[in-house]
Amino acid sequence: MRSSLLYRFSLLAFLIVPACSARAQDAASAKTFLQSIYARYHKGGSGIDVTGPRAGLYLHSSLIALLRDDARAVGPGEVGVLDGDPLCGCQDWDGIFALKIDVHEPKAGKAEALVSFALFKDAKPQDVRSLLITLAVEKGAWRVYDVVDRSDTKAEFDLREALEKEIRGISKSKPRR
Repeated sequence: MRSSLLYRFSLLAFLIVPACSARAQDAASAKTFLQSIYARYHKGGSGIDVTGPRAGLYLHSSLIALLRDDARAVGPGEVGVLDGDPLCGCQDWDGIFALKIDVHEPKAGKAEALVSFALFKDAKPQDVRSLLITLAVEKGAWRVYDVVDRSDTKAEFDLREALEKEIRGISKSKPRR
């Protein structure tokens, strides 16, 4: 009886794990992942600490590595590329209002999503945040690979590109020992 139960559990686990991995790569699961992120931005919500110990639940490991490299490059007490929360394009919020998430069909383990929202009720059109978020599958789950803030059409901000550029610039300017 006990071995039969163990066999059934093993078989069920064997079937569920691949199904979860497959589902992690469709547009619906990408949208659900992004909704879970923005659910943390309610009034008084914690948001996502992109430099904290739980960042790996939301960010791709390569993006976390870039954030850490940038922090090391600029040095302690200095502000690098990241001077706010890239997932809301802000430093403070009273909630996320009128959230819209449009996920393009994933290709080769990556998906792009257009995300728009306001940080306060009754926001004017010019106050709406507009982000292009690239997701990548890592260990069978979606993670944020890059964020491009398109809120200000004159000053689009690509997080990954800005981090790489600053790290390269600081590395070139530091004297070799």
